[in-house]
Amino acid sequence: MKIKQILLIIFIIYILHYFRIYIEFNWSISAVLPLKIYKDLSKSEKLKKELLKVGGVYSIFHLKDSKQYIGSSFNLYERLNDHLKGVNSNIRLQRSIAKSGITNFIFIIYYFHKDPLIILTDVETEIIKSFSFEDLYNFKKEAKSMLGYKHTAEAIEKMKKRLVDKINHPMYGKTHTLESIKAISKPGELNPMFNKKHSSETKKKISLSLSKTPLGLYNIDNKLIKIFVNQVELAAKLGVFKSTISRYIKSGKLFQKIYYIRKIK
Repeated sequence: MKIKQILLIIFIIYILHYFRIYIEFNWSISAVLPLKIYKDLSKSEKLKKELLKVGGVYSIFHLKDSKQYIGSSFNLYERLNDHLKGVNSNIRLQRSIAKSGITNFIFIIYYFHKDPLIILTDVETEIIKSFSFEDLYNFKKEAKSMLGYKHTAEAIEKMKKRLVDKINHPMYGKTHTLESIKAISKPGELNPMFNKKHSSETKKKISLSLSKTPLGLYNIDNKLIKIFVNQVELAAKLGVFKSTISRYIKSGKLFQKIYYIRKIK
């Protein structure tokens, strides 16, 4: 068999693989039907047996008012337990549980995460968007984003009061260097950006110029899934701190048991 024919076969296999991923991803989102429903959340043994270390997109659904909280996790059993214990949960959901009782809620699985080439939070975002936002306990319209969220007047007032005491200010006890003072002391028309705003394209160029080392997200078979501009972008996508990304780059360990994070040279 000629080399060209072998390369053609490899190319076709590659295209079919990614076409399958595309179909699987989009079909699962367009359908948005429950794949599994757990009506009794007190049956911890059954939940543990079926959901421990299983990833996916879930919903905690209120039977009376038909509202739900949609989230995602690489361990559905542990995440459900967090909600049941009120740990790292959603305050709107917790208030509703306290008022109505957990017996009025069911646990729904909308998507089981089986392919590491698909970013779990992307699936979560699409499923959130498929429902009316008024019918959700969620604060945000996108997973790991502040889109759609507004601070309440009460929250804003608390933030103001927190800074009344100078000790709480991030610069308390610190002093700018002479170089820093010189750099920031350009008020009014002396500032080159006076009465100007960066366009989205310019902001992107600035971000790219400051990102000297792009990162690659690889699956367990060392196949590149996606390239990210920097640690901040990847951390936002995976919903973790930048320091966590940095730690896994240095250690070379498997992140969440399915991803490798490496620098693109």
